[in-house]
Amino acid sequence: MPSPSSASPPPPPTIHEAERASGASGAVLWGAEIDFAAAVIRRQANEDVVVRGDDLDANRARAQSVEAAVGPYLRGPPHKRSAGPLALPHFQQFTPPPDGHTFYETDKRKARKRP
Repeated sequence: MPSPSSASPPPPPTIHEAERASGASGAVLWGAEIDFAAAVIRRQANEDVVVRGDDLDANRARAQSVEAAVGPYLRGPPHKRSAGPLALPHFQQFTPPPDGHTFYETDKRKARKRP
């Protein structure tokens, strides 16, 4: 039986189209997987993306790199009070436009599949 230290690392995070759920849940709905260039284009067009995966640090770093490619950014915590209890941490432009967010999953906060 392999030891925990020899376990393979989690797969790299994936980037997906995203939208904020209607209502006050704060949920982020994920859609089709997209590449880095498509994520940057979506962000430049005022749309949301979400980085999904099992490694928080990798998710955060990938989300940060997407938002950095758009322009000067800031990191935001989940806005539980204003968005809702299921909100995700994110990056967004320091001075919009573009509007929108690059969300990322944590070990406890996950995006939901778009219906």
